[in-house]
Amino acid sequence: MRRSRRDKPAQAEEPPTSALSISVSEAKHLIEVLRHAGAQISELTRGDVDEGWVAEASGSALIASFYARIGLSVTRGSDAVPVLTREIGQLEAAVLNLESYEGHEVILCLGYELLQKLESRKDACRALCLVDGVWAIADEKGESASGTEAPSMI
Repeated sequence: MRRSRRDKPAQAEEPPTSALSISVSEAKHLIEVLRHAGAQISELTRGDVDEGWVAEASGSALIASFYARIGLSVTRGSDAVPVLTREIGQLEAAVLNLESYEGHEVILCLGYELLQKLESRKDACRALCLVDGVWAIADEKGESASGTEAPSMI
């Protein structure tokens, strides 16, 4: 019996190797945009759609990972928070959805400003490392995509 395409096991998504860097302050603004997009979509759809769809459409599904990245950056004494390239598309979708769903003008401006900054930095991709399950910019000597070569003693 032949397996159909649907029965193939899902292939794991390849881990990212690089990302763009934003500051902690810019990451907080990004979270504000995503949170507001989620709230607007939820309010205007009046609960008629699945919350998972709202989280994906608004990009608010990314909020927890950005909080973790901000926390890790601050803990490491860095101001570099990674934004994966696939996440830029979600931010763009959130901003476009805010236009459609009557988003607050200030938040909409924040979103466009972030997109403009990311566009201007598109040639400045940075290497990533995974630290305790959280993506971070690999700036320090000895860091690679799999983390630090030796455990650090903080």
